[in-house]
Amino acid sequence: MRKYVLLLFLSLPFLAQSQNIKGPYVGVTTQFQNTWVINDEQYEDVNYKHRSTTKWAPYGFVAGYKFNENHNVQAEIYRSHQGQKFDLIDINGGKSGEKEIDLVYYNIPLLFKYTTTGKVRFNFQVGPQLGILQKGTEHNSFSRAATYQIKERTFSVPQGNYLLASTQDSDRSNSNVGEFNQYDLGVLLGTGVEYSLSTNLILTANLRYSYNFVNIRKEEHIEDLSRDSDYYVLRQNMVAGVQLGLNYLFNTGDGTSRARRE
Repeated sequence: MRKYVLLLFLSLPFLAQSQNIKGPYVGVTTQFQNTWVINDEQYEDVNYKHRSTTKWAPYGFVAGYKFNENHNVQAEIYRSHQGQKFDLIDINGGKSGEKEIDLVYYNIPLLFKYTTTGKVRFNFQVGPQLGILQKGTEHNSFSRAATYQIKERTFSVPQGNYLLASTQDSDRSNSNVGEFNQYDLGVLLGTGVEYSLSTNLILTANLRYSYNFVNIRKEEHIEDLSRDSDYYVLRQNMVAGVQLGLNYLFNTGDGTSRARRE
């Protein structure tokens, strides 16, 4: 019995700390990320190869609330450069050109965050994310004329540069230039480490992954074989990166706890 009483006595400071660390917090972030555009319904027999594409989410802002030391709700808004580069591959397996999809979003995730205790601690984050497109282009550049094959069909694309889609109204005055969906929706997962520089100032480093479910283009089925080497049905954004941040906590803990009152 004495053992249990002693264990309870030793745990009281930790219970009190959990009760007392609470309140709103704000912060700033930056993120370095690899970005992909996934062709969701077509993985094999494609006339392109994905290239590793690294981009930057240069700045973001955080606003959250700690209900206690472990449980948080956090909203963010950050500017995110996304998209991907591809090598275009002809029927003989040679590179004939490049495709570049360049997208800039304001992403707004709403996250539930669980944080362990201690001066250095781990956190886990999950929640939905809304993306609002600011600008975007899809561009093909063929360095030479080449022949391609889709299933049983063969076709040729001449050398040249082709703008396939754009957010700019001036570009879309050409009827051959398509549109992007303005809104994107997905899920964001994260885990990382936090370090308390002081009672209120917190340094964060997180690994983040997001997968979105909305087609990047407004057109549902795209087949423009006079200017492109393949067809597309559903293409979605995927991002994985490292986020660094600095938060300031307005601690509203009152110095008491249920454990101490009892």
